Amino acid sequence: MDYLFKKLTENIKSHSNVVIMTHKHPDLDGMGSAIALSKIIEGLKKDCYVIFPEDKVTCSLEKGVKLLSDNSIQINFKTYSEVLDVINENTLLIVLDTQKPMLVQSSELLDKVKDIFVIDHHTNSSEHISNTVFEYINSNKSSIVEIITEYLVYLNKTLDSNIITVMSAGMEVDTHSYSLKTTENTFKMAGVLTRMGADPILKKEILKESKEDVIRRNDYIKNSYFIKDGYLLCDMGNEEHDNVFLAILADELLRFDGVDVSFAVGKLNNGNVGVSARSMGKVSAAVIMSSIGGGGHVTDAAAQFTDKSNAEVIEMIKKVVMEG
Repeated sequence: MDYLFKKLTENIKSHSNVVIMTHKHPDLDGMGSAIALSKIIEGLKKDCYVIFPEDKVTCSLEKGVKLLSDNSIQINFKTYSEVLDVINENTLLIVLDTQKPMLVQSSELLDKVKDIFVIDHHTNSSEHISNTVFEYINSNKSSIVEIITEYLVYLNKTLDSNIITVMSAGMEVDTHSYSLKTTENTFKMAGVLTRMGADPILKKEILKESKEDVIRRNDYIKNSYFIKDGYLLCDMGNEEHDNVFLAILADELLRFDGVDVSFAVGKLNNGNVGVSARSMGKVSAAVIMSSIGGGGHVTDAAAQFTDKSNAEVIEMIKKVVMEG
């Protein structure tokens, strides 16, 4: 890890400014880490800009950003079009929480910045951002927050307690309340965040869901069914959702007794059909999703399709599961 942090610090210091982006429809792990890293970079006396989505963000991310704003914590958020005015030949682009060019917030930016630094915790993919100055991919890490917390330890620095609270919420989201993808180091870094001032009450407020969302999700859960012993699937029909809702539903399905792997299949706001897959770890969700054109982590994976119906995608999943 020290080598990663040494290279990251060297690259930050050797560039005139830094832009950070994560994946499309960012969550608290990717965006919370981007916010924290931006403050670290500002502490190294470099201008830093964070790409923020122009479309709707998750409720938890919205509340996390509002918490920072209410406490007068300024983050240099930029839309893609705005960041074009600040990039130059000596700009460093840091991509967090994905290695795939098709999943980044702005694929156009990959072509406009020549020096790109990638940090990801998902399973190594055949699709990689090309021409990087450095790439760090470690699927043993629970979250990007875990890595950025280690960076804070390496630098012997801390941040405002509200930012630390947002980071802690991001770690909790990506580990499903520390039930999946966790190691001894994950809990160690969670303890570091607590020591740095993460507020458990504020974190709980950030992670609260609306009553309507919970009721809607429970209605879908009622219609889920086993495609094979241990494999639970939910067809979400024709209603459109964001991919975060699919992910949360897949998480919920995994909680039931007798479920080893869960799938939520539904139409997305962008017109595609999405699949969110979750696993307890005995079976790799990433292998199943990779078999149908997606990818991800052993316990957390997904896929999207532009030209298929829910039924067609479900048949693809069933075929892989039955043959496995």
